[in-house]
Parts: sequence; structure tokens; C-alpha cells
Amino acid sequence: MELKIRNGKVEDLEACFILERRTFPECEAASKENIKIRLSEFAAGFIVGEIEGKIVAHINSGSTNKDDITDEEFKGLIGHESDGKNIVIFSVAVNPEYQNLGIASKMMREFIEVSKKIKKQNILLLCKENLIGMYEKMGYEKKGISASTHGNAVWYEMIYSL
Repeated sequence: MELKIRNGKVEDLEACFILERRTFPECEAASKENIKIRLSEFAAGFIVGEIEGKIVAHINSGSTNKDDITDEEFKGLIGHESDGKNIVIFSVAVNPEYQNLGIASKMMREFIEVSKKIKKQNILLLCKENLIGMYEKMGYEKKGISASTHGNAVWYEMIYSL
């Protein structure tokens, strides 16, 4: 079971949308339109993981010079700056059938390398409390509780300095 990681393409839209819906509650999952925008406007920050030609994971993002990542419009890449110092992860999705196999860690390691190649200074993300430990093991630091109320949940800001 080999995981092949590559940049996302617009042709991956349907598979990535289905994966997003399977991974997150409806109130938190990205819309099909936002996934399409991310694939078409910032493919450099969108990676997919495939096993036997099937997309089983993805990480997608936007880029900005801002340190505040709570703006909901940014999820549609409004305010996206390709040359921004920060790359902001919107979602780390792994098909439930493939979770707990180390795929998220492999994807995140590759995402760090991608972020370095495109000359970012920091990777920023928001996560729920139950995932803080996983991200800390990957080298992220907890900044604190976010002002974001996305999906009516409590989110924590995390940073990885490149």
C-alpha cells in the first residue's frame, strides 16, 4: 500500500469534494466551490495522496502576509497572496477507511517540504483540541484559542516556523 503524493489538479475536484464531506461535519467541510477555487488558483498549496490511483487524502491551503487567519472569506481565497509569508492550511483530510495508518503524518511532512520550496516562512492552521497533540508531535506550536467560530466549534491556532 504505497502512498503517492502529488499536487492537486482541477480534475481532482469531485474526489476531493467527496473526501472533504466524508472527513468533516457538513458545517465544517469546504464547499465544492471553495475546493475548486483552491485547486485552480493555488495548486502549489494543494496536495493529494493516492493509493492505487484513488485519492485518499488531501491538504489544501491559501497564502497571506496576515497573521490573523480567522477571516471566513479567506477560505474562498479572497485576500489570497501567492507570495505571502504564511501558508494557511484549510483542511487535512484522510478518508476514514485509511485513518490511523500514518497517512496524515506523511502528507504533513510533504506539505512542509512543499512550503519550504515555495519560500514560505510559517505554516498556520486551526485545529480542534483533540488534534493539538498530533500537530505538536509534528513540530507545531500552539498559539492559543482562535477567534474563529467556524462550524460553531472552538479552534486552536497552531504555527510551524519554517
